[in-house]
Amino acid sequence: MASELQPPQRARRLPGGITPGRARIISLLVWLIAVVVFLLMSGRAPMDALTRAALAVAVFLPAVVITMALLITSATHTLREETRHLQGAIDALRRDLLQRETPAPPVLPPTVAAEEPNTPAPVFLSQRRQRETPVLLAGEQPTLALDPDPGPDPQGLDPATLIRALHFPEDENDTEGFEALRRALAHPRPAALIRAAQDVLTRLAQEGIYMDDLRPDRARPEFWRAFAQGARGPMIAPLGGIRDRSCLAITTGRMRADPGFRAAVHLFLREFDHVLSQFEPEADDAQITALSETRSARAFMLLGRVSGVFSR
Repeated sequence: MASELQPPQRARRLPGGITPGRARIISLLVWLIAVVVFLLMSGRAPMDALTRAALAVAVFLPAVVITMALLITSATHTLREETRHLQGAIDALRRDLLQRETPAPPVLPPTVAAEEPNTPAPVFLSQRRQRETPVLLAGEQPTLALDPDPGPDPQGLDPATLIRALHFPEDENDTEGFEALRRALAHPRPAALIRAAQDVLTRLAQEGIYMDDLRPDRARPEFWRAFAQGARGPMIAPLGGIRDRSCLAITTGRMRADPGFRAAVHLFLREFDHVLSQFEPEADDAQITALSETRSARAFMLLGRVSGVFSR
C-alpha cells in the first residue's frame, strides 16, 4: 500500500528563497570575483612567493567559506525535506488504515468448521486479499490447546510439515496448509511459535505490511545455521535482508510507540530462535532454504533487523 502513495512535490528552495540553481550561480560568481581580485592585486607590483601565497589565502578563503556554507545549507534543507516526506507517508498510511471499513465477518471453511464454537483458535491468512480478517481454526481437537510452558516435543514434527505451517495457509480453501497447521499446533514448541507469529503478522497487517510484498535478499543456509547455533551481530548480518525503507520505518515507529507490539516482537523472536535451534541440526540445506522463504521467516528478518539482532 505504501507504494500506492504519491509523494508530495518536494520543495526546491533553500531557506531564504534561494533555489539550488541560484545558489550554484552565486558560488560561481564569488569564485570569479575572487580570481579577478587576486589577478588585479598580484599584478600591481612584483611579489615574492610568500606574499603571493598570503594574498591567495586572503582572497580565496572567503570564497571557500561561502561555498561550504551554501553546500551545508542545501544538504540540511534536503535532509529536512526527506524527513518531512517520510513522516507524511507514515501519517498517510495511518489515516488510510483508520478510514478503512470494518472487515467482513470471518468465514469458516468446511475443512475446519468449528464443532466447539466456544474454543476457536485464530489463524492468520497472510495474503493481501485477506487483509486483517482471520479465519477461525476448529477447536474440536484438544491437542490444539497450548502448554503455557512449552518443552521438548515428545514425538517431533517432520520438517516439511513445520515449514508449511510456518508459511500459514494461502486462503480459506488451502486444506494442505490447514492440515499442516493442525499437526504443528499439536506440538508445544511449534505451537508457541505459530501463535507468536500470528500475533506479529496481524499487527504488521494493521500497518499495511504484508510478508507477500517483501522481497528480501536471500541468505545462505550457513548464516541461518550460525544463528541457530548462537551467533549474533554482524556475523549473521545477511539475515537482515529486508531493504524496504518504508516497511522498516513504519515497523520501527510502531516498536517505539506501542509497548504491546514491542513485547509481541520480542516473544516472536525468542520462539523463532528456539524452534530454529531444534530444527537446524536435523535439516539439510534445502530445508533451511525453504524455511527461510516462509512468511514467518520473513517476519523474523524484518523484526530482527528493526530490533538490532543482526547488528549488535
